Amino acid sequence: MGLEDFITKNKVSFTKNLISVEDITIIEEEIGVPCGKELRDYLLKYGYLAYKHVELYGVNSKQMTESDMIKQTKYLHKYFMKTSEYIALENMGDGEYVLVSASDDIFEYSSEQDDITKLDYKFDDYILKRFTEIDGEI
Repeated sequence: MGLEDFITKNKVSFTKNLISVEDITIIEEEIGVPCGKELRDYLLKYGYLAYKHVELYGVNSKQMTESDMIKQTKYLHKYFMKTSEYIALENMGDGEYVLVSASDDIFEYSSEQDDITKLDYKFDDYILKRFTEIDGEI
């Protein structure tokens, strides 16, 4: 099952206030990092995704550069230089973040250790894994 199938078959939330292709350029200029193809598709098609207790960062047309993905990315870039080539996707708590690169690779970042670790996932695969793991939690 792919991400799109999972979203269709489950109660995954997303925004109706979607951004345009032109808005992607504004976002990229604001954060200084280009969006990969999968991230770009995610923003254009869903804006953000939330499933059960997990909410991923995103951008909507009403908030635009004040959306959580943009604000959190700019915060990380300001205070943690190692994150400057990445876009924030998820706050895992306790100073742990999930980041995405311009090539849609997924990374974990620990602000306490100031350490970035590459995970073995591309953007869509990570989201699908994250959401399907929730169903397996007790």
